[in-house]
Amino acid sequence: MSDDRLLTIGEFSRLSMLSIRMLRHYDEHGVLPPTRVDPLSGYRSYHPALLRTAGRVRALRDAGVGVHDLAACAPFDDEAQLRAVLLERRRAVQAEIAVAEGRLADIDRFLTDLEGPVMSTTVTRTTLPARRVASLRGTIPTYDDEGLLWQRLGAALDAAGTVPAPDAAAVAVFHDEGFVEQDADVEVQLDVAVPFPEVDGVRYVEEPAVDAVVGELHGPYAGVGAVMAELGAWIAARGLRVAGPMRNVYVVGPVTEPDPSAWVTRVCLPVATA
Repeated sequence: MSDDRLLTIGEFSRLSMLSIRMLRHYDEHGVLPPTRVDPLSGYRSYHPALLRTAGRVRALRDAGVGVHDLAACAPFDDEAQLRAVLLERRRAVQAEIAVAEGRLADIDRFLTDLEGPVMSTTVTRTTLPARRVASLRGTIPTYDDEGLLWQRLGAALDAAGTVPAPDAAAVAVFHDEGFVEQDADVEVQLDVAVPFPEVDGVRYVEEPAVDAVVGELHGPYAGVGAVMAELGAWIAARGLRVAGPMRNVYVVGPVTEPDPSAWVTRVCLPVATA
């Protein structure tokens, strides 16, 4: 750096638009060290060239980059590294937006329920037929990550040269004893015409017939809670008990229909006499 007059911490704070408190914080964490620290008073001084660095620090901070990641980027002259940090932050923000949009949808759905009559669900008791299926059971981060299992199942069937049966039903079985917030135990099933050897955890299974009560959901999967409430009330009123894991039969879903309002899901609960 040249022999330009150093800026006091107050001057540097005003010109960089970083508070004196944050400048001290950034110095302590190796993000933006001053050019000189007086050995007696501890007073910090900054070269004017550091204003450009401070601008990058401020931009990264405003983008949500934390102090530890900021320190890893110092002295902020490696543009490839900065680009990588910003792209990672961009991905994180996109995920946050998706979560926020989901919450907005939940709020709007609840407001709609408050403003109008709640749609009732027709509940029927039936025997789900025996099936021959390709089955994959695994632990996924949350129920919303069910698609990870479907991707694995599809890839395994392709590898085995196995095709779904005509009019194959896509079914998800939820094996957890109760609802869980994470590490969900879920099985996905797709009807097949003939047996096949196990591939990547995907097995051929012969599912027995099941006595169940069924409610049909029309629309996005977020409405499944209302259907479950109807099923619970129906079972209790008839002296029945739940006798197995809940399962969803995806009659119309995102694979064939991009519009969530057109989705049709049969929510099934195996039952027995209490």
